[in-house]
Amino acid sequence: MKTLGSRIAHFRKQKGLSQRKLATACGWPSQSRVGNYERGSREPSLDDLDRMANALGLQLGDLLPPNRAALRIAEPQSAAYSIGGNLTARSREALSAIEQAAREGRLNQSDLILLESIAKRLELANGAEP
Repeated sequence: MKTLGSRIAHFRKQKGLSQRKLATACGWPSQSRVGNYERGSREPSLDDLDRMANALGLQLGDLLPPNRAALRIAEPQSAAYSIGGNLTARSREALSAIEQAAREGRLNQSDLILLESIAKRLELANGAEP
């Protein structure tokens, strides 16, 4: 269970759920989203990860692979690019600390939710489509 997709499939099967039932529990109209996540052909948003963890009776950290830094949601560098590189020294220092915490697997569910919220605000402030 090294990949996020294999972990989703493992816990889904462990709970006796089909892809369709997991999708329904998450509020999605079809199972294709779950299948795409399990195959790794689509990257889940933090909200989708949280929905799946809740539907499976897990904490978000249980669903994530041990190397969380490999997940796109935990890559602070993408935040730096999305705000056009206009970072203050303080912002660079904060992103560096977040990157280090992600590499060491020290981010928990509330950290990830907070980071996702900050990223959304930055994207909106820079004119990105929600």
